Amino acid sequence: MELIHQGKVRDLYRLDDQRLLIVATDRLSAYDVVFPDPIPGKGIVLTALTRWWLNRIEAIVPSHGAPDLDAELASLSVSKWPDLADRGMVVECCQVIPYECVVRGYAFGSYLKDHPDVAPMTRFETPVFTPSTKASKGHDEPVSFEAMRADIGEVADALRALSLSLFNFATEVCSRAGITLVDTKFEFGYGQDGQIKLVDECFTPDSSRFILATDVEQGIYDSFDKQIIRDYVDQIGWDRRPPAPRLPPEIISKTLERYRSIQQRIMETL
Repeated sequence: MELIHQGKVRDLYRLDDQRLLIVATDRLSAYDVVFPDPIPGKGIVLTALTRWWLNRIEAIVPSHGAPDLDAELASLSVSKWPDLADRGMVVECCQVIPYECVVRGYAFGSYLKDHPDVAPMTRFETPVFTPSTKASKGHDEPVSFEAMRADIGEVADALRALSLSLFNFATEVCSRAGITLVDTKFEFGYGQDGQIKLVDECFTPDSSRFILATDVEQGIYDSFDKQIIRDYVDQIGWDRRPPAPRLPPEIISKTLERYRSIQQRIMETL
C-alpha cells in the first residue's frame, strides 16, 4: 500500500483506484501544530465513535465508509499499525469539497472572537451554519455562506441542509446521554456514483465540542476534547508556533480519559 497523505492526525493509504485506507493515529494537534507526544489510544476512540455515528446517520446522508468495505481490514497488513482493525477504516475514494461545514448550537470558541458582544454559551434559536475554507496547510479561514455559494453553486445549499440535519440528530442523541453538543464540523465529497457523501470523522472529540449538560446548567463550560492541552500550553506561555512543547504524563492521561469518557457516554445511549 502507498502512503499518499499524512495529515495532522490521520494517515491515508491508497488501496486501489476506488478505495482508501484511513488510519487514525494517536497524534494530537492544537493551534494547528502537531505535538511530539501522542495520546495513546486516541485514534482508536476516534475510529470507534466515527463508526458508531456513521451507522446511525445513513438515513440523512450516505458516507464514504461502509461495513462491507471494513470487512477487508482483516486482510490488510500495515506493520506500523498492529491494531489496524481498531483504528483503520476502508473507505470509498471521494472528490472532497474544499469547505469545512461548521454548525454551532451555542456561541463559543472562535465565534466569540468575531462576536465579542455575545455572551459565551448563548444558545442560538436555531443552529448557525458558519463554513470555512479547507486549507491543506495552515489555518482554515472563515467564509460567508454567500461566498461559499458563489464558489460552488447550489451544492452549498445542500451541504448546509445536510449539516443542519446531522447536527439536529446528534443533538438529540447527545441530550439523551446528558451531553450538550456545542458545535461540530463536517466534510463532504462526491462519491464514485456522483452522490454527496459525508467523509472523514463524525461527532468525535476532535471534530466536536461536548460539554456535560449538568455543567452547562451551572455555568461550567469544560469541554470533553483537547481543551486540556490548550489550557496547559497557554498556562506555560507557549507562543503557538512550532515546535510544540512536551506534554507531562498527567496531561496526556487526563486527555485520554476525557476522550474515552465521551465515547462511553455516547455509545451507551442507543
